[in-house]
Amino acid sequence: MRKALGAAAVAAVAIAAAVALAQGSPNGTPESAMQDGALSSELVAQGLEFPTSMRFLDKDNILVLQKSGEVKLVSKGQIHDIAQFDVANGAEQGLLGIAVAPGEPADVYIYFTKNATSGEELRHRLYKYSYDRDNRALVNETMILDLPGEPGPYHSGGKIAIGPDGMLYAAIGDTNAGGGVLDNEIGGREPDDKSVVFRVNRETGEAAEGNPFSDGRLQRYYAYGIRNSFGMDFDPVTGKLWMTENGPDKYDEVNIVNPGFNSGWHKVYGPMARSNATADDLVMFNDAHYADPAFSWQYPVGITDIEFFDSNMLGEKYENNVFVGDINYGNLYFFELDKERDGFKLEGELADLVSDPVGDDPHDLSALIVGKFDGRITDIETGPDGRLYVLTFLDGRIYRIS
Repeated sequence: MRKALGAAAVAAVAIAAAVALAQGSPNGTPESAMQDGALSSELVAQGLEFPTSMRFLDKDNILVLQKSGEVKLVSKGQIHDIAQFDVANGAEQGLLGIAVAPGEPADVYIYFTKNATSGEELRHRLYKYSYDRDNRALVNETMILDLPGEPGPYHSGGKIAIGPDGMLYAAIGDTNAGGGVLDNEIGGREPDDKSVVFRVNRETGEAAEGNPFSDGRLQRYYAYGIRNSFGMDFDPVTGKLWMTENGPDKYDEVNIVNPGFNSGWHKVYGPMARSNATADDLVMFNDAHYADPAFSWQYPVGITDIEFFDSNMLGEKYENNVFVGDINYGNLYFFELDKERDGFKLEGELADLVSDPVGDDPHDLSALIVGKFDGRITDIETGPDGRLYVLTFLDGRIYRIS
């Protein structure tokens, strides 16, 4: 039986596979295939190297991060150099997350693992820049967050987003370190900026007004108990934050992240009823709450990005509903929200909100998969043209779904 990879193994396996592709894969040229006959995919750009995240500047220009530290501009199919960051590039470290606040000039936020010189502590940094269109450059650097990176090299998080409230949201995993109250170790290390979702003022990095916790150590936190996440997005109808989370050897998740959410790591992953834990085993700060995932994969698929498709260009079925990608198989999943928009409309074997595939047969996932990408998926975005864009890691491509 083929076992799906846990998040900790994804990066190393993906890089090894990418090297094989570069040398000439026996499987031939990487491609995409849409399972929904109403959809088609076309290649927008190729030639990127291990891209992790992308954001649109406008309808013709996309900023793309490469894991090893390069920021690229994809403009009408051409790739241009923008910036080079000095990053630690182990496993899940590197140039990881980007957000863009439209304007002239546009504000660009970048999350990365700062390379440590001798005697330095490894850190994750989140900086703000202005984008200089004339010179294709990031200028006016301002540090917004300075976060821990050790012991690493796994669970760095890094996905960031600007909420409908104008605040900056950033996810960091446990950095491969357990034993803290933020990952539900009762009596463990005091809060140390790991395993959390930050919600901060995007100009200063200070705690945003209305955050759920009043304790000074917790004021910048929006949620905690996070093992690791490669995706977050906001429901365009309700404004609620949703995010993906990667399990160890079981239970990748999609979660609704309301203010004060405790995702349960490392005591709970997947539905609580399937674990040996109860709410009494969790560290619950004032105004915190736990909730089961909106959906779980019992055997991890290396879940990555989540995208609410805020467009009607693919038809009524897809508008304001959810796409999710994975890096183990390159599957593009589609979920329709229920009437209350606090869960998914699922039937049959998926009605229990858990995928339980047997062996190599993803029998209860076929209803969710609308596309497959040989290059594996790291990011999904709705473009200004109303189409869906998919970023693939192994072959360094951007596809447009129409």
